[in-house]
Amino acid sequence: MSSEAARRQQEQVATAFHTVVFVVLCLLTVLALNTASGRAREQDETVIWQSLALRYLHEGDVEESWDAPRTLQVAALSLEADPLEGAVLSGRPIADLQTFDSSHFNMAADFAAELNCLSQAIYYESRSEAFVGQLAVAQVIMNRVRHPAYPDSICGVVFQGSERSTGCQFSFTCDGSTIRTPRGRAWRRSELVAQHAFMGFGRDVTRRATHYHTVAVDPHWSNTLVRTRRIGTHIFYRFPTRRERSAGVVAGRDA
Repeated sequence: MSSEAARRQQEQVATAFHTVVFVVLCLLTVLALNTASGRAREQDETVIWQSLALRYLHEGDVEESWDAPRTLQVAALSLEADPLEGAVLSGRPIADLQTFDSSHFNMAADFAAELNCLSQAIYYESRSEAFVGQLAVAQVIMNRVRHPAYPDSICGVVFQGSERSTGCQFSFTCDGSTIRTPRGRAWRRSELVAQHAFMGFGRDVTRRATHYHTVAVDPHWSNTLVRTRRIGTHIFYRFPTRRERSAGVVAGRDA
């Protein structure tokens, strides 16, 4: 084979190689564009659904003029028999079956706030106590929530009077204790005890007490109440009944 023929053959091989490479690059480019287009569509759909969800959460519902497809607004389809028209396909709107709306988020937030207030009271007032001592503090708060003389919420009971320099019902709310952020295992135990008391598990270990104080103090109000029992370093009291009030309350012994 002459050198000229060899050179032509090499040029043909090089041309064929470049053609194959070009075709492969074109195919890869098309594939990449299709993939990118598909991802863009998915992102667009995600944005649309997120927008709809946020719109629902903020407004609680959608206006009647919303031009969504009927299939998006129908929650259930059923086939019913009609004596005149025969089989009739009917649908029930989502609103008929809806059991959850945006107001439930507010309820969940309120529930979390109440548990947090109860957990704080347990932590600051009795974190060094055993389980029953911590539970007793929580149950005093729950007993007050149910009593007409006190606020009807946990946070209301716990922080009653905390806006004043004196008169707070629970000392930690006005003595600067809350500057130290709850943390560690003691805080986790306080949260668990709060959940236990909030759900009403177990008997009332305080015997319906609405007051308590540590053994280190002797408050003036203790003589006007009925002592129920001592648990750990706390002594617990309840309001006297009419009969007990008329007969004279003895605070020095357990009821």
